[in-house]
Amino acid sequence: MTTNLTKQGLPRPKDDMWRSYIEEWDRSLRASNRPHTTRYNYQLAVTQLSDFLGGPELPDFLTRMDMPADDDSDAAQDPTDVSRKHVEWYIAWMIDTRSASTALNKYKGVQQFFNYLVEGEEMDRHPMDKLSQPDTPAKLIPVLSDDEIVSLLETCRGKTYSDRRDTAIIRLFLDTGARLSEIAGLQVDNLDLKRDGILVHGKGDRQRFVPFGERAGQAMSRYLRVRSRHPAADLPDLFLAERGRKAFKPNGIKIMLRRRGNAAGVSHMHAHRLRHTLSHVWQREQGNESDLMAIMGWRSPEMLRRYGASAAAERAENTHRTLNLGNRI
Repeated sequence: MTTNLTKQGLPRPKDDMWRSYIEEWDRSLRASNRPHTTRYNYQLAVTQLSDFLGGPELPDFLTRMDMPADDDSDAAQDPTDVSRKHVEWYIAWMIDTRSASTALNKYKGVQQFFNYLVEGEEMDRHPMDKLSQPDTPAKLIPVLSDDEIVSLLETCRGKTYSDRRDTAIIRLFLDTGARLSEIAGLQVDNLDLKRDGILVHGKGDRQRFVPFGERAGQAMSRYLRVRSRHPAADLPDLFLAERGRKAFKPNGIKIMLRRRGNAAGVSHMHAHRLRHTLSHVWQREQGNESDLMAIMGWRSPEMLRRYGASAAAERAENTHRTLNLGNRI
């Protein structure tokens, strides 16, 4: 399924009526100061729902799953005609073709869209009323071992522009636990080498200052020297693409981390693993939880539990081995 994008990179459905409603909804999201990433994810979910209802995937899926396909509604052309069964079909299709966790994200995005239509009295009843969100299996996000981190940094050993830039990026992720969008969005003015930290613009445009250690500071200084000779050194963006006059975008960082990970023998390398690793080590070492929330830009204690699951599992394993209860008899 291909997705149409606006000039701002936001998804839009093929159907004109659906597009009209989504563009109206986007104005509301902008007025609520929702970040671009949130708007993108929400609107991608609704766009995919629209295109699914009006595309060949729906009848093929219903036939394959032996589900009744009777539908005399105009849901494919008008979102206000969507009923519970349409959303159920879409979520079931997402689980079947993607994953339960992806389906949960789509559920939340679609739910927000219909909340807007119901609150605006475009719909009399919410089509997802009493529709439970899909269950997702609890999975521990794999953290990076010290050896894996060393191997990852070894792939950046060198004096080229990309080596110095990539080392600085990886060390910033490790030291600050910042999100991918936050690192990619850094500007030169957000870096403070006197205080050894970065001013991060997080979700909802909330700002926080996050310190980093001496090795990250050293990596940043070395990067700035090669950056000063870059043809686009006058741009405000801190991290620049290797070629051309453009910033190093989130997708470029994703590709870089995956490539460096493959070279280091670290599979499925992505920015979130670096963020999760910082949280894991912090909680394993019994660091203050309120301080961790401030560093990571969390507002809900639920994130502590979610990110702390791997550290809790490691502590439990170590305690189990220490107590050695099975050998008491």
